[in-house]
Formats: sequence, C-alpha cells, structure tokens
Amino acid sequence: MSFYRRELPADLVSFTSEKGRKLFKEALNAGYAEGYFNLAGNFTVQSEPAYCGPSSLAMVLNALEVDPGRTWKGVWRWYSDELLESCRTESELKASGITFDQFLCLSSSHAQVIAKRGTASSRNEFLRDIKYVTQRDDVFMVLSFSRSSLGQTGDGHFSPVGAYHPETNKVLVLDSARYKYPSWFCDVDKLYDSLQHLDKETNLPRGYFLISRKDARLDLDPVAADLHIDPLLTTETDMDVVDLPERPSDVLPTRLSCGKSNACCSSKKVQEITHLA
Repeated sequence: MSFYRRELPADLVSFTSEKGRKLFKEALNAGYAEGYFNLAGNFTVQSEPAYCGPSSLAMVLNALEVDPGRTWKGVWRWYSDELLESCRTESELKASGITFDQFLCLSSSHAQVIAKRGTASSRNEFLRDIKYVTQRDDVFMVLSFSRSSLGQTGDGHFSPVGAYHPETNKVLVLDSARYKYPSWFCDVDKLYDSLQHLDKETNLPRGYFLISRKDARLDLDPVAADLHIDPLLTTETDMDVVDLPERPSDVLPTRLSCGKSNACCSSKKVQEITHLA
C-alpha cells in the first residue's frame, strides 16, 4: 500500500489554493512575510518520513546563510537533513525522529536559539513572537506541534513558519513533509493549542524555537522579556538564549552533529548540556 498526499482538514487553507494565495499576498503587503523568500529559496522536503526536525533546521540554517564549515558534496559546503545528526543512531532517527530537547541541542550547535515550551508561553506571547519573526529575515520560527490536534494524520511534527495574516489571525506553516501535505494556513489559536499536546516519548509538551545566526545582534528583548523558563531545561542561572560553542572547523567530517554523544538524548538541563560542550 502507498499514498500520494493527504487531504487537508477543512479548517486549514492550502497555500497554493486561491484563498491561500490571496492570504499570502495580503500578508506580504502587510509586511508579515519578510523571511518567506529566504525560506522558500532554501525549502527542503525531508528525505525520510521522520526527518522533519533535521529538515526544518537545515532549511532555516541555509536561509540564514550559515556556513556549516563542512563539505556536503564535492567541494560544496551546505546543510542537508541527512547530514544533521542528533545523538540518536541513524536507525533510531529514521524510526522516531527527534524530540524537542534533541532539536534544541542540535540547533544550538549551529545557531543562536530561544526555545519555548507550549505550556511556558501564553497565547499573546506566541502571537507576538510570530509577528516578530515574520517581519524580519534574520530570525525564523520552527514549530514542534501535534498534527493530530489539527485533524491531520500522524502526530509530532516540525516545520518552519513562513508568514502571518493579521486580519484573519492565520499563520503560514511551510510543511517539511510536502509529499504528505502542502504548506497551509492555520488559525494561530489552534496552532497554539497543538503545542500543548504531550510528546508520547518524553511526556512533555511541544513548543517552538526562534533561530538566528550566532553572530546576529538582534533586539530580542521584546521576545524574551517575559519568557517563562521551562524548569526541565534550565536552572536559576541559565539564560533563555542557548548559545553553545561552535564545533572545531579544522576537520571536515561527512556528517554534522552536536558532538555530545548521548548527553542530549534525554531531558537534560541546558546548564548540564553547556558544561559538556
């Protein structure tokens, strides 16, 4: 048995539909799709059914024009999902993908990251962060959400945000599993609710990430000012911006990982991870 795509639930708007195109044009004219073209120019369909996390991260890192310092193919340096490894084995990654904490650990090795659990941010904060990132092209949001809560098949999924339509309060999700669903517009409140669902593997809620270059000097105070820190990820002395050191660039391995062995595979505190960097 095989499948060619799934039909979107009725309350989600396909990006390529007449209504979806209208929403995007209006979002662009309103100034809430500034980073879309960077993402679209580097869009990556995940190479494996469970590679939504690495695929979303590769897309964002390429959109930010981050040099991986590692060869991809031939003489070229480039990010691709099959080169981005979490601390799971390849067979585990293909079977189960990565968790919120593993995505945080992996992404923080390549970029500046603010991670927010769904239960640790309010609806207003989530909306404010969406507006912030969609008005810029130097910081992007990657969602970790529950598909089933939106009426889609499957459950946990990662994908980046491409635009926001203020009049209808809808956000464009650039679905990394394009073979399954097209990109789609979703009501912000429903998307926020999808972040609250627990990951069956960790029994923790999902959430979202704000990702920028390590050398970026962004005015993130409006984003982080009232950030509620997840006690499972931080200690009292931790910062909300997770910025782990770059891996050595004098060696060019064929794959890119966080370099922390199994240290990031459980819900460890950021402080503990930092000590291992």
